[in-house]
Amino acid sequence: MTTDFQVIALMKEYKKSHNIKLSSLKVGMNRKTAAKYLKLKKLPSEMNGDRSWRTHPDRLEKIWEYAYPFLENDPDIEIKALFEHLLDTHPDIIAPNQLRSFQRKVKLWRVKNGSEKEVYFDQVAIPGEMAQVDWVDLNRLNIFIEGAHYKHKLIHFALNYSNVESATICRSESIHSIKNGLRDFLYRVLLKAPKILQIDNSSAATHTRDRKSSDRVFNDEFLEVLKYYGIKPQKNNVRKPNENGVVESLNGHIKKRITQALKIRGNQKFDSLDEYKKFLETIIDKINKRRQSRFDEELKFLKNIPQTPLPNYQEQYVTVRNRSLLYIKGTTYSVPSRLIGTKLKAKIYDDRIDLCSGSTVVQTLPKRKGRGNSVIDYRHLINSLIRKPAAFSNYKYKSELYPTENFKRAYEQLVLQSGYENRNVNIAYLRILKLAADNIEEDVDIALGLILSSKDQKLSIDTVSDLILSNTKHKIDPISLTPNLNSYDDLFSKEEDIKNERAVT
Repeated sequence: MTTDFQVIALMKEYKKSHNIKLSSLKVGMNRKTAAKYLKLKKLPSEMNGDRSWRTHPDRLEKIWEYAYPFLENDPDIEIKALFEHLLDTHPDIIAPNQLRSFQRKVKLWRVKNGSEKEVYFDQVAIPGEMAQVDWVDLNRLNIFIEGAHYKHKLIHFALNYSNVESATICRSESIHSIKNGLRDFLYRVLLKAPKILQIDNSSAATHTRDRKSSDRVFNDEFLEVLKYYGIKPQKNNVRKPNENGVVESLNGHIKKRITQALKIRGNQKFDSLDEYKKFLETIIDKINKRRQSRFDEELKFLKNIPQTPLPNYQEQYVTVRNRSLLYIKGTTYSVPSRLIGTKLKAKIYDDRIDLCSGSTVVQTLPKRKGRGNSVIDYRHLINSLIRKPAAFSNYKYKSELYPTENFKRAYEQLVLQSGYENRNVNIAYLRILKLAADNIEEDVDIALGLILSSKDQKLSIDTVSDLILSNTKHKIDPISLTPNLNSYDDLFSKEEDIKNERAVT
């Protein structure tokens, strides 16, 4: 197709040479075409007017009467799915190679007759008015902390006007992550607060009024957190993530920046969580530095915040029952039996739970996400089970008392050796479990693995104990470091002689 650029170049060449053949060769144009444009002295854009007639018959005319009812009923129907349906039902009047023609025809129909689409309206950001919050999943970045894959998210805050942001590590979308992230945003980054915080319909901040209604309202605890900082809550409409457009857009940017920073760093391995936090803070601070001038404009419109932030944990009072268990946020936890009957204050952090009697932490538990889970530590229960071995057979949390797969296989092996599950089998297994509680679990696990893989050894507490003890026979005796005090006596005697000589002189 001849372009305006080619014709302009042709005219310039012709002015120089006055040779049509030579000029057309230089611009890559047919000689007859060149002669036509030189004679008319017009550009292609000036000659090619819109035509209102077809150059060939419409080969889709027959199939269109079958396609039209579908488009009338649902203008947004997928074109390819409709084409494949028509191909199956009317193969005599439509061919597979007509897909592109059919798509163009439907596209033109939609331009003229399609349904109305949602319109997005650009909003003017008001300084100090609003901030938005969302969560970013970073599991695919494969971050390793102390050699273990660290699964986590970021809770991401951003001011709508200046786009100054903060990102705080969290394990899930929870009220705790909101409290901790908001604390970081207000006290580390802004030192002020916006008037409004906008959030999506996450269960961390909202819930449905009842099962029949889809309308969501704010959780009381979320409202209390914002009330403390003097911030008003605002939520998106359901399934309208575009309403949180500022932070949604920045989510992709921050994830990309972290990815590139990891590539420059050379690896995703960190020696500690604090090292990883500092790595993220450095990235965020660099981003915010570029927005400093716009933030300075917004700063005077932001509100003051309380002198002290809310604590970064939730509190719940619990009483340890006679089963040596307690229930926190829908999860069952075991505790040492010495705490039975004690009322404790649970400080619930994102990754742990501190049980306090007064101001003293008496026990720390690992935090488990979700409801209906259980965290049972056999060390808390083993002494009581040794006294009541029959309770082990049908214990509700029996599966939790197999620390590793080898322990489970060991119990099954003891049942096979005895012929059936009985009290003696329970005693034998619980003694092995007690050995793990009193020593190093890993050593017992290795010993069980060796015995279970051997056809000659019979599994018992004695064979496990012997294997563990055999590993300690060749330990090096400690070196004797008894000091020789005679050298000090010699030193004092020499000092006395010097004093006597001075006295004589």
